[in-house]
Amino acid sequence: MKKLVIIALTLFLVAGMVFAQAQRFRNGNFTATGVSYNAATSTPDGELTARVTFRGNRITQIEVTAHTDSDAFVTMVTSTMVPAIIQAQNTNVDVVSGATYTSLALQQAVAAAMNQARR
Repeated sequence: MKKLVIIALTLFLVAGMVFAQAQRFRNGNFTATGVSYNAATSTPDGELTARVTFRGNRITQIEVTAHTDSDAFVTMVTSTMVPAIIQAQNTNVDVVSGATYTSLALQQAVAAAMNQARR
C-alpha cells in the first residue's frame, strides 16, 4: 500500500509540474520593448525591441529588431541568451556578465511579448 501511495504522489507531482510549465501561447509574432540603462549612472537611457515568434505553444525564435545599446553588447547578449530562453521557454536564464543592462532589457522585452501571446 505504501508503494502505491508513493507512486500515486509521484505521478501527481510530475503531472503538476508538466501542467505548470505548459504555456498557452497564440501562434504568431509579438513585438515588445525592454528598457536599457546607462551603466555609469544606472538611469534609463535606451530601449531594446525584440520580435518573438510562437508556434505550437512554444517560443521558436527571438530577434532583436531595434536597440540603442552598442552592437557588441547586443551580439554578446543575443548569442548567449536567445538560445537559453528558447530552450528554457521562459526568461529565467542567466544574464551576460559585462552586458547586464542589455540582458535585462532583452528579458523584459521577451517577457512582455510572452504576455501578449498568452491566450
